[in-house]
This record gives sequence, structure tokens and C-alpha cells, in this order.
Amino acid sequence: MDWNGLIVSDSGGFQLLSIIYRNRVLGKVTDNGVVTYEGGQGKKRSLFFTPEKSISVQFNLKSDLMICLDDCPAVDSSHDDYVLSVRRTVAWAKRCKEEFLKIKSNILSTDDRAFNPSLFAVIQGGNDLKLREKCADELLKIGFDGYAFGGWPIDKSGNFDHQTFAYTANLMPDDKPKFALGVGDPVSILKGFRVGYNLFDCVLPTRDARHKRLYVYDKPPYLINLDDEKFYSYLNLAKTQYKNDFLPLSKFCDCHTCQHYSKAYLYHLFKIGDHLAFRLATIHNLRFYSQLIERLRNFN
Repeated sequence: MDWNGLIVSDSGGFQLLSIIYRNRVLGKVTDNGVVTYEGGQGKKRSLFFTPEKSISVQFNLKSDLMICLDDCPAVDSSHDDYVLSVRRTVAWAKRCKEEFLKIKSNILSTDDRAFNPSLFAVIQGGNDLKLREKCADELLKIGFDGYAFGGWPIDKSGNFDHQTFAYTANLMPDDKPKFALGVGDPVSILKGFRVGYNLFDCVLPTRDARHKRLYVYDKPPYLINLDDEKFYSYLNLAKTQYKNDFLPLSKFCDCHTCQHYSKAYLYHLFKIGDHLAFRLATIHNLRFYSQLIERLRNFN
């Protein structure tokens, strides 16, 4: 990739598992790993993805932070599914760490000694708090550089599951990083920070940018009240009201887009289908997120 900055990679399993759990004809999950069928079941070619393969690929990417392959069941899974998920997640985590240590020891015998990645394990268990605790206890016995919230942070009604989210954070040791995998809308980041998480990831800022949805602060970011969840609003650049609005997206943003371009110009770019619109909108949304993280880091 020729990227000299920090690289964080996920295990690669979430996409495979979510596809298979939605449509079993596309593959199967076994104790040994994940099997996907190219073109559907019955085809001659299949791909086999294991915990060891996941770690090997992440090393090839030279990731600084790697995630163990875990079994992430669907949000509407049964209790038995979650029990199986926890068992597999722990077993796969153990295999991931063994492969991680093996590859890392080989690296230490070469000239690339500056490369010192970390390995995080994922806590599964659905909304069953006892299963969450069991998974965490077993993973802590193995020992990792950090721990992550796994699974869907929403309940079967589609609401954010604050209880399970907070409980899982409390299961993680305070002297290790706590990663809220897949959690990343601004309010959820704020709530996650309150209960102890300090790492987040999400596709929302870039995906929303491509769909003309821009985030703007309602006041300067350094004045954000962390007890108030209504600290920002959205701009929808599909609305004609911005056609002749020559002000920047936000008067509280110092990003390249806000310093050089107007709402009217971005509206025009989106209207004519110019891909520069995606780039400029993405720059702004990412800066919105970095300002939020700066505020959390400076919280007192």
C-alpha cells in the first residue's frame, strides 16, 4: 500500500460470516474456519479462511494493530448460536495468538525489528451478559495486547444496546486498550468514551459523505458538552436550498473544504456527478471526526 502511517486491520471474518449467515448457500462456518463457495454451493472451487490465514494476511499488510478472527453471529441469532460463537471465538483466538507469536518470532530474527504489531481479541456473547463474561475470562487467560467489543451493538428491536455495550467494556482490563469494533456514529463514540472505550472504527463518515450527508458542529468543538448528545447536526447537500449558499459547510471547521469551498459549489459538484464532490465531502466529515476525538482526548 506504500502507507507509512498507522495501519489497523480487522480479521476479515466479519464480511465473510455476515454473508454466509444471511445466505448459507454461499458457504459454511466450521470449528476449523470459514468456507466460502465461489459462485454458490456445488461449484468446484471453494476458499478456506482460517485463524492462521487471517493473521498471515494481516502480517503481509504490515498492520500495526491486528484483530483475531472471531465468530460473529447474526443479530437475530439464538442462545445456542451465541454459545457456539463464544466457544469458536475463544478457540480461534488461541490459534491466532499462536500464529501471531510464530510469525513475530521469525520477524525478530530479520532486520525488520522495528515492526512490532499488537494483537487484539474480540469478546462475543450477544446480549447474554454471562456469555460475555465467560468469553472475556477465557480470552484474558490467553492474554492479548487489547480487547474489542464484538457482535452487533444493537438489540433485536434495532435499538442501541447500552447495557451490553457498557458491561463488555467493564470486562476488559483498564490497563489495555478497549476497542468498540464497528461503532462510530458521533453519539455512540461519545457514549462509548463515557463507559471506557478509547478506539472506534466506522464507515459512516466516508459513506455519508458520498451520499451528500455532512456533519456540522452547532458550536465550536472545544465547547462541546460531553453530557449533551445534541452537539451536531446534518447538512443534506441534495436540498436545493444550498444551490445559492456561498458560505462554507461549517464556520467551526478548519478543513481544506471549509477553507476553500462553499455549500453552493459542493451542491453543484454533486448535481453534475463530479467525483470531486466525494473527495471534498469526505475531507470535511473526517475532519469533523478528528475534531471530536481531539475534544475527547482533552476532556477534563
